Amino acid sequence: MPTGNALDVVTLVSWLATEALGAFMVRSWLARGGARAAMSVPVLVGHAGLNLAGLVCWIVFVIAAAKPAAWLALALLAPAIGLGVSTVTIWTPYPGDTPEAEAPSSGVVPDSAIKRALDDEELASQLVDELLARNLAQPAERAERKSGWYLRPLVPASHGVLAIATFALAVISAVSAG
Repeated sequence: MPTGNALDVVTLVSWLATEALGAFMVRSWLARGGARAAMSVPVLVGHAGLNLAGLVCWIVFVIAAAKPAAWLALALLAPAIGLGVSTVTIWTPYPGDTPEAEAPSSGVVPDSAIKRALDDEELASQLVDELLARNLAQPAERAERKSGWYLRPLVPASHGVLAIATFALAVISAVSAG
């Protein structure tokens, strides 16, 4: 039975919602082959690990009213947010932010493929033709492709806003606990 006050529980709910959005983004990133970007993996593991460790400390604080656990959770959350800001480059543009028909299957064309296409006259010609055809498409065709709301970029934005709100709630809650 939780012994924490309402603010402690609201902070926990906010933290869990933030974690859920983060898990969704990681799942999407992995499904699109993001783990191949080796430099991103340690940053994401550090970000997620610090957040989960902080969440465990916060749960201990809410259940046992252990004030040091709240401060430890904050100490873990601060660098986790820093690493989270560092991961923005992974999501810019958010994986799969172009319609599937327009993007290669992985969403990114490697530099080696572009270099090979530019070194081969036939491939370069195909690349230029495809780019011209896509960019000179009739406005009606472009409007048809982009019809409806495109909400995918709101996922990382919501995750960031929730993370900031969670940190603010946790600071207020820890300070009010003493």
